[in-house]
Amino acid sequence: MHYEHAARVKRIEPPLSAEEARRFDEADNLFRGDLLSVLAESMLQVYMDMPTGKDMWDALEAKFGVADAGTELYKMEQLYDYKMVDDRSVVEQAHEIQMLAKELSNMECVLSDKFVAGGIIAKLPPTWSGFATSLKHRRQEFSVTDLIATHGVEENARAKDTRGKRVHDEGGSRANLVQRKNPHAAHKKKKTKNFIKPKATTFKKKSKEKGGCFVCGSNEHWAKDCPQGQAKEISKHGH
Repeated sequence: MHYEHAARVKRIEPPLSAEEARRFDEADNLFRGDLLSVLAESMLQVYMDMPTGKDMWDALEAKFGVADAGTELYKMEQLYDYKMVDDRSVVEQAHEIQMLAKELSNMECVLSDKFVAGGIIAKLPPTWSGFATSLKHRRQEFSVTDLIATHGVEENARAKDTRGKRVHDEGGSRANLVQRKNPHAAHKKKKTKNFIKPKATTFKKKSKEKGGCFVCGSNEHWAKDCPQGQAKEISKHGH
């Protein structure tokens, strides 16, 4: 709005011409009005009686500039204390660290890209310790962008391995479930695989028509009922 000079000086010296003084006073009034329009109502009485916009600006900067310094320290503390966890995306967490560094840069606390990249590696979660060690042994320097891309490749590979392991475990669980449902099935199958059914053995009943008695050769009775056999037994024992 072309009144930046009103925030820097009270009045331009030496004394201004009438036209220059008019333009300055107009810019100063606009500047003061804009400052008052963004203040909370409880603060108006403190600042509205100040003679110039510069006086008002200096007072506001002295009060709230300290808050900016506190915000800067708070962001530093957030960056120092940030710890990555295993149950969230590492790439997402690395972006959050990058954003904290960017906010500090906007507050004129510029951190080198190398320093931020090293901080991301140092803050990797415990399950990534082997990957972090491999990065530390590399001789080339990483930019934050390249480092986050490397994390993305590693994260995708780990997710793929996890899915493959889950499918394998689920397949084994289903096989075990079938085995538990019929624990003797495999045993029975193995037992009967090479089993040869024996031929049935038939026994033919002796027919009385083909010489039932071997004593007399009669087909009318068996040897135990033969009269001749009984007679021989009686004579043998003297009866």
